Amino acid sequence: MRYPFGGGPADYVIGVGDAVTIGTPPTAVEGRQAVLLGGVSVEFWSAEVGGTRYTDLLDDLGTPVEAVASANGSGVRGLGQIPPLAGPDNVTDMWASAGGGPRVRLVALTGPRVVQTAAELATHVADPTAHGTSAADLADVTMPPPANRTPGDVLGVVEGGSLGLITPAQASGAVLADPPKVNGVYTGNTVAPPDVTAGQNGAPWLRMHLPYSGGDDNPDAIQIHSTSSTGQSIKTGWFNGNGELRAAPSTPSRVAARVFEAYSNRGGPSTGRYVEWSTNPPSAGDREALLGGYGTGHSSMPGWVVATRVVWAQRGVQAGGNYNGLQAVNFRGRSTSLGAPTSGTWAAGDVVIDVAGALWLCTATGTPGTWATASGGSAAPSAYVDLAPGVGMSLDAGKRAAARREPGDVVRLRGTLNATASVSSGAVLAVLPVGHRPTVTANMFARSTSGGNRLIVTPNGEVTYQASFTAGQSLWLDSLTFDQLP
Repeated sequence: MRYPFGGGPADYVIGVGDAVTIGTPPTAVEGRQAVLLGGVSVEFWSAEVGGTRYTDLLDDLGTPVEAVASANGSGVRGLGQIPPLAGPDNVTDMWASAGGGPRVRLVALTGPRVVQTAAELATHVADPTAHGTSAADLADVTMPPPANRTPGDVLGVVEGGSLGLITPAQASGAVLADPPKVNGVYTGNTVAPPDVTAGQNGAPWLRMHLPYSGGDDNPDAIQIHSTSSTGQSIKTGWFNGNGELRAAPSTPSRVAARVFEAYSNRGGPSTGRYVEWSTNPPSAGDREALLGGYGTGHSSMPGWVVATRVVWAQRGVQAGGNYNGLQAVNFRGRSTSLGAPTSGTWAAGDVVIDVAGALWLCTATGTPGTWATASGGSAAPSAYVDLAPGVGMSLDAGKRAAARREPGDVVRLRGTLNATASVSSGAVLAVLPVGHRPTVTANMFARSTSGGNRLIVTPNGEVTYQASFTAGQSLWLDSLTFDQLP
């Protein structure tokens, strides 16, 4: 609280004037005239000599100042008067020095203070404890020591008008101290004893009823603040005006919210689902855990996070890693083209499915990165991958579907392509995956239903035949090989 100084009948700056003689000899007294001085800067100190200078002052308009000037006589105040001011908080006396001269003690008016301006009045009204009164100052508050209090006690008015601590087990109808107003209407909060037989659907220990706001523009119901190293207040957790939980980190390196498994020596590790995001149907028995975390003590899913619906991620889903020495893979999505990606920047561990259903693994980060097929394999001669058939062609449904295998540096084609419609000569019948294409155009002789002709495989993997097909005709690729090396 700031106390007022100055503006009184004795609050003037007086200087020493001309010499004067008072009386007649032999009893004459030599002296000097007193002069009122205006426009002199007046500073304030904590002691008559030495001490600390007070600079946290407010002038009569409420403006922060470090000193005041004596009146020059042109306004409402007399020449030399020290204008009213407010001292620092809880300071009731100060030592004033005019123009660096000797200090004079000023004592504050410690009685009731009358506000002077509209701004002071607004500040006074907005201050919840403008008169310094707290609940503990009220004569009818009963506040037992902590050892005699019950967990869950709240301060309120019980039936009969007594103000004090209310236990949760007391009769319903108790009004909490200073309840909020909703839309300007007083609404008393109540503490009612819970019905322990009703379970989770029973009455709560404490209920805060909030008017819903679709725009989320109601004042927060509860706020938790953290003070930074520089004294700033940071709101780290709160329930908004709709009673919905919010959280934010106090620093960029902090985690805003955590849910911990049971403490290891306090009943943990957890053996069941200890955290979940779930549906909220009217019946608690119908709840569905959309996403649930299982404890490390679970018998079959230790430490698992399980989703009961589809998990969708815009930038892919990472799976596996750090199990028996394995590393994680990043499932990025499905491509509309054949083979490994040929553009964009990719990271080692990225996995893509091409249009033919083949999996491709990025083995080295880059643009477009280094890729190896993850289905069919590039090193094992017994691994086969279906070709991507061209327009008007289908793959043989038998065991010898059109595919390729790679013994060493030699690619061997096998299987049958069947024409489902008329196919012109030179049309693309199939496409080979990246990594299994010739470095230069390969020419071979192949057999078809209508005879034999030249089969061409280009460096971009396209397979063409120098003869046309009618619907139902076939092309056999068995035992056709070409070198991958130039």
